[in-house]
Amino acid sequence: MAYPDRQVISVSGDGGLSMLMGEILTLAAYNLPVTVVVFNNSSLGMVKLEMLVDGMPDFGVDVPQTNYAAIAQAAGLQGIRVEQPKDLEGAFSTALSHQGPSLVEIITDPNALSIPPQIESAQIFGFATAMSKMVFNGGAGEAVSMARSNLRNIPRG
Repeated sequence: MAYPDRQVISVSGDGGLSMLMGEILTLAAYNLPVTVVVFNNSSLGMVKLEMLVDGMPDFGVDVPQTNYAAIAQAAGLQGIRVEQPKDLEGAFSTALSHQGPSLVEIITDPNALSIPPQIESAQIFGFATAMSKMVFNGGAGEAVSMARSNLRNIPRG
């Protein structure tokens, strides 16, 4: 608020935003020129990854599908929902040129995991253990889906 001409961009996941949803009302109340970017994968992604690398199949980390752009609009912000990568540039152009608060919701793959910069052997073992448990408990389809979603993110070279 001290520097109203500064561009402010907040980036969070849907789980983090849902825990602090009241701050959207603060943006609207003071008409703050903040752009909120939310990655919506309908999952507590970091908690899910922590469970998997500890050898536990994920449980209780799925979040109900929520339209955060619609919530933002209802609160008085400009809300933009992006479901296709080709729409990202236009969404950001619109949001960043808006003279008030806006929220850009980006729908992402719920099976794509955040890969840490350093991967330890214990994490690999834990992940493999969790995947094995998932397969043995009848979740082979989920394990294959997760593998497909993440193979494209493994660095090659």
